[in-house]
Amino acid sequence: MVEKWRGSTMLLSLVLASLMVFGVSTRAESAPYTLPDTDVIDLPVASNDIDYQLYVHVPPGCRKRQPKCRGVYLLDADYSFALSVQIVTHLSDRNRMSPVVSVAIGYPDKRQYRLSRTRDYTPFFVADSDYGKAIQRQSGGGSKFLSVLRKEIIPYIEKQYPVSKQGRVLAGHSYGGLFALYAWLLSPQTFEDYIIVSPSLWYGDKKLIGEVSNVCSEHTFKLPRDIFLAVGEHEEQPNNSRTMVSDLKQLETELKTCSRRTVNTDLRIHEDETHASIFPTAYSAGLRKHLQ
Repeated sequence: MVEKWRGSTMLLSLVLASLMVFGVSTRAESAPYTLPDTDVIDLPVASNDIDYQLYVHVPPGCRKRQPKCRGVYLLDADYSFALSVQIVTHLSDRNRMSPVVSVAIGYPDKRQYRLSRTRDYTPFFVADSDYGKAIQRQSGGGSKFLSVLRKEIIPYIEKQYPVSKQGRVLAGHSYGGLFALYAWLLSPQTFEDYIIVSPSLWYGDKKLIGEVSNVCSEHTFKLPRDIFLAVGEHEEQPNNSRTMVSDLKQLETELKTCSRRTVNTDLRIHEDETHASIFPTAYSAGLRKHLQ
């Protein structure tokens, strides 16, 4: 009986030791998931005294490609960049679109996300809005950010990476969509194609829609520009003073009748999508519209 018990104890010890070794080995081999072919660049302080951080994805097919790949410039880098990398990789690997270089513009200090986007993406000052008065005091920096984008970020990217100077795409959602429209108004030569998703056209009592009407009647720019517009059907919320579907339809009407500029529009109202859920669906559709 004693010998039998000793044998069972030894067997149990060997089994436990094996499990412990196996467990330690498994943990030692684990590693964080990273996105292949990507860089993170901390830029010098920009001319508007802001620190910017760029996320860049260069697909293998763009490294030695001639002509160079087009660049897609994205706002709200913290959520847009990883989506862009995966969507571009998935679609281009399956010949559903040409490969592109994704360039997302973010900030080293992630704690100031709301303040940073309010300052950079809004075209004019508004005293109060969704993020509150303290953050809104920083609003209205859109023109300075556009200058940084045009004169500092884009030249840096096109010098350091295999990105074409032609065919640039600008993609933005919410405040980012508002800024994308503003960029087309002020600097239509900078980007050829736009993916504008759920733009915050309500901002400042819809002042930017009125600016579209003014620009289209006064400022001539004849080179064609393609503007993809998207919104979720659940973003029409008049009880919350948000009629984002109606606003986008109004914007499309202004763009379609733009007499002094050549604009091609494509408006999509996505079924069963909200302001929070719309971006991945709309971004994929916009990429295929411009690059398929």
